[in-house]
Amino acid sequence: MVHTGIRGGIATITLQRPHRLNALTWPVMDDIRAAVSDLTTRDDVFALVITGAGRGFSAGLDLIDLDADVGDLSASVQHEMTVRLNPMCQAILDAPVPVLAAVNGPCAGGGLGLALLADITIAAQSAYFLVPQVDSLSIVPDAGATWILPRLVGRARALAMSLTGGRIDAQQAERWGLIWRCVPDAEVLNQVYAFAGRLARNRSAVVATRELIDNALTSSLADQLLAETRAQSVALREPAAVEKIRRFAVKS
Repeated sequence: MVHTGIRGGIATITLQRPHRLNALTWPVMDDIRAAVSDLTTRDDVFALVITGAGRGFSAGLDLIDLDADVGDLSASVQHEMTVRLNPMCQAILDAPVPVLAAVNGPCAGGGLGLALLADITIAAQSAYFLVPQVDSLSIVPDAGATWILPRLVGRARALAMSLTGGRIDAQQAERWGLIWRCVPDAEVLNQVYAFAGRLARNRSAVVATRELIDNALTSSLADQLLAETRAQSVALREPAAVEKIRRFAVKS
């Protein structure tokens, strides 16, 4: 239930269940994980875009997949999360190339984790974000939401979003730092592809900078300075970097 493609070094995964607002079934999670792992390890791919077909990004877990009459729903869901949902999230976070999310509409529950675990998230003006699990279903947020939300917007906002299930529109999401940018609906994919295209000019530096920033949250300043020094040493072995520095020096 996903469509994949590659154009100009940019791979795209499109969720293809528009009749269900691209709600995630357990098999769809397998498809996403496999697609992320396959596409991001190709030599001809330098960035990955994730988006949804139709008017929504993803409504989260499709509750049709949950049979409330099953003998042990808890054990069943724990198993599916362990072997399907969690590996999907980890694949996005561990992707060796930058991942960008083009949020074209509603983004809820597990869909929110899918979008916010991306490195760069750009949303359409009509999009909104919500964490409905606690308020609507009396269960807890998942898909990495409790990990990524406080890192993006702080504890207070993360907790309020999670406990109330209130909608956060794209404009508010941009102001909070939940996403990188809010753009007109018709421009969301163009903006994401334009951003991804810029990354092609500096592939090695992009990958190294992404790793540095990801590690910074758990690193001391001393360790971070050492990591920057090592990464800079590697970057300066690239002929393209040396040539750019020379050209810049001439201009100045």
